[in-house]
Amino acid sequence: MIGWLILGILALILAAAVLTPVQVRVTYDRDGLTVRAGYGPLHLQLYPRPAGEKEKKEAKPKKEKKAKKEKPEKEKKPRAKINREQILYSLEKLPPVLGKALKRAGRRVTISPLQVFLLIAGTDPADTAQLYGRLTSALASGLPVLQRTVRVREQDIRLYPDFAEERTRCEADVGVSIRPWDVLVIAVCAGASLVRWFLGFRKLASPPPAEKETADVKAEHEDGATGEAA
Repeated sequence: MIGWLILGILALILAAAVLTPVQVRVTYDRDGLTVRAGYGPLHLQLYPRPAGEKEKKEAKPKKEKKAKKEKPEKEKKPRAKINREQILYSLEKLPPVLGKALKRAGRRVTISPLQVFLLIAGTDPADTAQLYGRLTSALASGLPVLQRTVRVREQDIRLYPDFAEERTRCEADVGVSIRPWDVLVIAVCAGASLVRWFLGFRKLASPPPAEKETADVKAEHEDGATGEAA
């Protein structure tokens, strides 16, 4: 009897754990990125870490470590940046995949608030206009699907093209509330499609700056050798 009672209590705890919503709120503005999370009565700031935590870590006395042989520092390879082709590819492939996955989760996912202010700019006005058109089209097709599948509250999305500026600016405040059980359902439903998207996304990646410069130098040498041979 006691065994069944303990088993029932554990089952209730597990059910409460997977059915209690996890809340994540992401804010991006002039002050930078802020990520907060909440789970039941627990609330914490994930990024950036509060100043109090840093001070506590600095205040702790560090244990003396035995002197180790200094290893030569490895040169950090420059990382490839996300390019325009990757953004356009994601806008085309991701909305259908996420739409199908969210249908399985139903209206149990809540997005509140959904506030995005995006100023689209670039060095080439033609590219700026094209990106603005693609983003507007993606919003027009993706937002109705999102609103039919999840609860969206406090929605305010605005896009502005700017042909005078050279840098795109963005301010966003997005909160998502979802249960761990629903996260598992979405991951199972969209797993294969997300892997295919990620592989295609990586193929479109631009080479790191160092690799690109090396390739340009090699191309110049080859062109010079060809010219001398001619």
